[in-house]
Amino acid sequence: MSQDLVPRRYTEKEAGEILRRAAEMQRAEPSAADPSGFSLSELEDVAREAGIDPAVVRRAASQLDLPASENLSSALAGSPLTIRLETELPGEYPVDRFDALVPAIQDASPWQGHAGVVGRTLTWSARADSHTSSLQVLVSSSDGRTLIRVEERLGGLAGALFGGIIGGGGAGIGAGLGVGLGAAVGSTLFAIGFPVLMLGGSYALARAIYAAHVRKERARLQGLLDRLEAIASAAISDGDRE
Repeated sequence: MSQDLVPRRYTEKEAGEILRRAAEMQRAEPSAADPSGFSLSELEDVAREAGIDPAVVRRAASQLDLPASENLSSALAGSPLTIRLETELPGEYPVDRFDALVPAIQDASPWQGHAGVVGRTLTWSARADSHTSSLQVLVSSSDGRTLIRVEERLGGLAGALFGGIIGGGGAGIGAGLGVGLGAAVGSTLFAIGFPVLMLGGSYALARAIYAAHVRKERARLQGLLDRLEAIASAAISDGDRE
């Protein structure tokens, strides 16, 4: 293929500059729509054209809404403390069919929850008996669109897991064995170094266990989101045919 026929590739900086200039040009048009923002579905379309999985875009968008303190805690834990998945469908889900969504939500939840409807929004929520995790599902219809959001908060679970493994295994056992063995072999370095190594190992173990749990929960929530999307799409299609 001739070099002249190879399409040009733009860097991330160049792409951002192009989009910025295009937005300014569009704002200059009197009849142009306001390009100041993008809906999640529009971002997904752009990502799909660029070869990026829309699911990754939804995941990134959910992290953008989290407070900075939670993002820092998630970084320390090695995985998010909140799993938030959402999708947006064209068309409005009929309010009188909200009840059809509750069984699918309850089937996917390990805890008994309760649902409430305010206006055109269904909210379902549940909490673990130990209060270490909570699950919330929201389905809202307005302006010709339907938003479905599934969110699980795991901060309490992460705290209990890291506290138990690091506090019990790393600090407790590490200090006890380190001091005892250090005294037995006459090594102050061992007495100090062994607990430090135990703490590092306990932290790595806690991160690995928590990451595995988050992956499992994300897969379960994605299955729930897919199920709700299928039910909602069918109901919206039925309403359009009526």
